[in-house]
Amino acid sequence: MTGRTTGGTWLRTGLGILTGLAVSVLMLWRWHDVASVEAWLNAQLVAAFGLADACSIGSAVVFRLDQRLVGFGVTAGCSVALLLVPPLLMAAFFLGIRRVTWSRALVSSAIAVVLLVLVNQIRLAAVVGSMRLWGFQTGYERSHVLIGSAITTGGLIVIGVLFVVVLTGGRRRRRPGHRGGAGRRSLRAA
Repeated sequence: MTGRTTGGTWLRTGLGILTGLAVSVLMLWRWHDVASVEAWLNAQLVAAFGLADACSIGSAVVFRLDQRLVGFGVTAGCSVALLLVPPLLMAAFFLGIRRVTWSRALVSSAIAVVLLVLVNQIRLAAVVGSMRLWGFQTGYERSHVLIGSAITTGGLIVIGVLFVVVLTGGRRRRRPGHRGGAGRRSLRAA
């Protein structure tokens, strides 16, 4: 690389960053649509695993509990839409500054999106399971605050590490002239 910046470099940088920003803004602008899809997906998941005979109404998951209909809404704070923004922006940024290829940015983003949706679906299913186990009020409070936070935090850590490894290729760059472990001193030499 000559170190010279060309018009193509600036164009690629700008397009990469603008693409990430545009997708992120769209995700946040249409969060309710994302939440509605999440509610539908969660109702299908909960019914398939026999937790409850659930259905979705807009962005709410509804099911029977103790002979009455109960449920919860997938709000902006509970939706995966907000969680998708950081990996999309990060992939776009590194693509834009030419640190990663288009394929690596797309693959790492796709993996992050799928895994974030999966983790959020597990968290939402835990809300249903907890409400069935401990009742409406207690189950919702325990699962939404404690259990849900633990699932989300653990999932975000694993997904974040995996995203960075896939995005960067999992290799560390060595400093020029660095020879790995050869520079260690033995106890006798010290």
